[in-house]
Amino acid sequence: MKHTFLIKTFLFIILPILGFSQQDSILTLNINDAQQYAIKNNLNLKNASLDVDAAEKKVWETTAIGLPQINGTLNYQHIPGELPTFDFGADSSTIELYNYIFASLDMLSDNAGVTLPVMPDMDSGDGEPLTLGVKNSTTYSVTVSQLVFSGEYLVGLQASKTYLQISKLNMENQEIDLKADVLNNYISILILENNLNIIESSVTNMESLVNETKKMSEQGFMESTDADQLQISLNTLINARNTIKRQIDVSYMLFKITLGADLNSNIKLSQDINSVYDHIINKKVSDDFDINNNINFKMIENQVKISELSLKREKTKYLPTISAFYNYQDKTNKASFDFTINHIIGVNLDVPIFSSFQRNAVVQQAKIEYKKSINNQMLLEDNLKAQAQLLRYNFINALEKYEVTQQNVDLSKNVFENTSKKYKQGMVSSMDLTQANNVYLQAESDNTNALMTLLQTKIELEKILNEL
Repeated sequence: MKHTFLIKTFLFIILPILGFSQQDSILTLNINDAQQYAIKNNLNLKNASLDVDAAEKKVWETTAIGLPQINGTLNYQHIPGELPTFDFGADSSTIELYNYIFASLDMLSDNAGVTLPVMPDMDSGDGEPLTLGVKNSTTYSVTVSQLVFSGEYLVGLQASKTYLQISKLNMENQEIDLKADVLNNYISILILENNLNIIESSVTNMESLVNETKKMSEQGFMESTDADQLQISLNTLINARNTIKRQIDVSYMLFKITLGADLNSNIKLSQDINSVYDHIINKKVSDDFDINNNINFKMIENQVKISELSLKREKTKYLPTISAFYNYQDKTNKASFDFTINHIIGVNLDVPIFSSFQRNAVVQQAKIEYKKSINNQMLLEDNLKAQAQLLRYNFINALEKYEVTQQNVDLSKNVFENTSKKYKQGMVSSMDLTQANNVYLQAESDNTNALMTLLQTKIELEKILNEL
C-alpha cells in the first residue's frame, strides 16, 4: 500500500509537468512571428551575417597595411671544429699598417655607434694570433616599418569599405527573400489545409450519397450502376484527400527548414487563410516606384563603385610607393673582428618607370569593365521599372480573376446541392450528380490557384518596392 501511494503521488506530480512541456513545445506562429523567428534562426541568413563580420575584419586587415609594422628575428649559429685564426706577425711595416687600420676603425666606430673589441698592441711583438669568429653566437634584430605613401593602398582601403557595404546589402537582400519565402510557405500550408477541408466535406457528402444509393438499389428503386458510379467518385476523393495530407506534411517540413526550426518541433499556424488574405491584399503599397529603394539597384550601384575603384587602383600603379624603416641588430657573442651595425634608418622609394605599356593595357581593360558596369546599371534600372509596372498590372488581373473564381465556386456549389436533392428524388442520374460534383471541385481548384497567384503577385510587388 505504501508503494502504491508513492507511485500515485509521483504520477500526480509528474503528469501535469509533462503535459505543460508538451504544450510548450508547440510553436504557435502568426505571419509576423514566423518572419521574425526565421530572421533569427535561418541558417542562410546567419551565414550572411557572418559574411558581414568577415568583411568588417577585412576592412581592418586592409587598414593595418598602412599602419606601423614591427618584426623581430632571432638567429643562432654554431661553428663545429676549430675556429680559424689570424697572426699579424712581428714585421715592423706590417705592424704600422695594422695600427693605422685599427686607428681608422676606432674613429669609424665612434661615428657609427659600432662597438669594436679591444685592439691588440702591435708594438708588443707578442705575435698572439686572433680568433676569427666564435663557436656559438646568436643574432637578434628588430625592424619597424611604416608605409608613407601608396596610391594602391588608399584605393584598396576604399574598396574594402565598399565590399563591406555589399555584404550588408546582400544580407538585407537575403532577409527580404526570407520574408517572402516565409509568407509563401505559410500561405501554401493554409491553402492545402483549406483544400483538405473541402475534400473532407466532399468525402462526407459522397459517402452519404453512396450509402443511400446502395440502400435504394437493394430495395429496387435505383440501379446498382448508380451506386458504382458514385463509389468511383468517392474513391477518387479519398485518394485526393490522402495526397493532400502528405503534401501538408512535406510543406510543414520545408517550412521548418525555412524558419530554422527543429524538424521534430510542432508548429501551429494561428492565422487562417482569410486573415492572411486581409493582411496581404489590404496592405497599401506606394503608387510610385522609387528605384533607389530597390535592393537590387543598391547592390549594382556598389558594383559600379567597385569597378570605378578598380580603375583607380590600376591608375595608381603609375605612382611611386614610399616607405620608411628602422632596424636594430646585435649579437650575444662577438668575434675579435665584428662589424655589426646596431642602428639603421632608411627610406625606400619604388618608382615605376617603363613596363612596355603593360600598365596602360591593364588600365584600359579596367576602364572597359567600368563602362560595362554603368551599362548594366542602366539596363537593370529600365528592367526594374518595367517589372514594377508589370507586377501592378498582374496584381489587378489576379484580383479580378480571383473574384470571378470565387463567384464560380458559389454558383457551382449551389448547382451541386440542387443536383443532390434532385438525385435523391430520382429526377437526375448519378452521372449528372458526378458531373456536378466535378464542376464544383474544379471551381474550388481554380479559386485556390487564383488565390495563390494573387497573393504571390502582391508579395512580389512588395519585394520590388522594398516594402515587404
